[in-house]
This record gives sequence, structure tokens and C-alpha cells, in this order.
Amino acid sequence: MSSSYIEQAIITTAKAASTVTAIFGQRLYHIEAPQGAVMPYAVLNNVAPSNEVETFDDAAYGQPLLQWTCVSDDMKTPCDAFLGAHALLDLFRNYSGSMDGVQVDYMRIRGPRTLTLSQSQDRVCIVELEPHYVEL
Repeated sequence: MSSSYIEQAIITTAKAASTVTAIFGQRLYHIEAPQGAVMPYAVLNNVAPSNEVETFDDAAYGQPLLQWTCVSDDMKTPCDAFLGAHALLDLFRNYSGSMDGVQVDYMRIRGPRTLTLSQSQDRVCIVELEPHYVEL
């Protein structure tokens, strides 16, 4: 079965990568993690939907801005959020080709960026993806 959306394709691809699952297991979520989710985990969000769609040969190409938020405790250095963010960065850097029913022409990627949460011991790292793609 192929993906219906770019976010689904990206999560499916990440869950199939041993470098990512070595850190997060299958704890890769869409929009938000479940209440009390076991750390470390990562959440994928569409932070800037593709409002500009290029159309070529009856195919609509999207280019949203997606964000992986990697969360862990700070029990070790480097923390799992940092390691997981780098695993995602390495997986999607310069990605092009078919991805679970979505054709990615190229992908821009930024990060990881580290966030400090007030009144929390959790560590957060952000990786941003901008896939230029068409759903097959």
C-alpha cells in the first residue's frame, strides 16, 4: 500500500531506516505524540503547507515545510534527541526518488536546531524538510 500524503510517506520511510529506529524505535508520530509517550520520540508536523503549487504536465508539485521535533531526556551526552535529529538529517539529506508512492524530485533540509524548554528536563532538536514532490 502506498502513501496518500507526503507526511505519511516520510514517516513510513523513517520507520524503515535502521539508523532512525535504533534511536526512536517505531515512536515516530504525526502531529503530536500520545499522552505519556515513551522517550525518545519524534513528531512530524506540516508547519507551512504548500501554498504555491507548480503544475507541469498535469502533475501538481508541492513543496511544504515539514518539521521533525525530536524529544528525549538528558540522561546522556549527546542526548537521543540530538542523535535522532542527525539520523533524520542524514536519511533525508539530498533525498530524491520514489518514497512510498510519492515522487520526490529533491529535498531541502535544515537543522538540527536545539531548543531549550523552560521548566523541563526534556531536550528537543528540530529538523526541517522541504520536499519538492508529486503524489503518484
